[in-house]
Amino acid sequence: MKKGLGVLSVFMLFVLSGCMLHVSGNEESTEIEVEKDRAKEMLLELKIGAGELNVESGATEWVEGTIDYNYDKLEPEVSYKVKGDKGVAVIEQGKNGFFDKINIGEIDNHWDLRLNDGIPMDLIINSGASDTMLDLKGLQLNNLEVNAGVGDITIDLGGDWKESFEASLDMGVGESTIILPSEVGVKIEASKGIGKSNLVGFISQGDGVYVNDAYEDADVVINLKTTLGVGEATFKME
Repeated sequence: MKKGLGVLSVFMLFVLSGCMLHVSGNEESTEIEVEKDRAKEMLLELKIGAGELNVESGATEWVEGTIDYNYDKLEPEVSYKVKGDKGVAVIEQGKNGFFDKINIGEIDNHWDLRLNDGIPMDLIINSGASDTMLDLKGLQLNNLEVNAGVGDITIDLGGDWKESFEASLDMGVGESTIILPSEVGVKIEASKGIGKSNLVGFISQGDGVYVNDAYEDADVVINLKTTLGVGEATFKME
């Protein structure tokens, strides 16, 4: 579900063409809740066009939180269904469209979400023009996919992970910081764009592959594939 570059391309098209209108409106708030049910695993996809996205663990239900916005077309839509033992949830901007001549600078769109740490989860993040903080410590991740557009992003994968998982990070335009554990094995496969990358404390194995000291003897490994865009990306251990 590689949506990051598509969202980025649409955003840049409107910026360059000058097709933007002034937006103003009253602040509104939507409480987000995906209720806990019989699901034994979870697929969660978050789609934010522009604004700020903060995600952390700590929910009692599958997903909890608040989204504050100042334009009616930013009203979030939440869908959820169970397929077999897997719950599938999608939280996204309104389907009426976000990029129809909106001045991004006038947008107030703040997503603060908490996720349940008691269920194995596939997590997909698609962000357009947004500043993003993903504090994912303590979750039970099976897979992580992040497609970032324009904006700064921090992804905290520190902590003591009990199971191995795969992560795919497609970075766009901005400053990216990825925090990784030192006591769990980490393997990074980096496909470099035109930006700058800093890998602090990692060992190069050649051909864009880096590992930490714990990797060689680790039973639990985070396998991270990343595509670096425009900007600077820093990978560091907690």
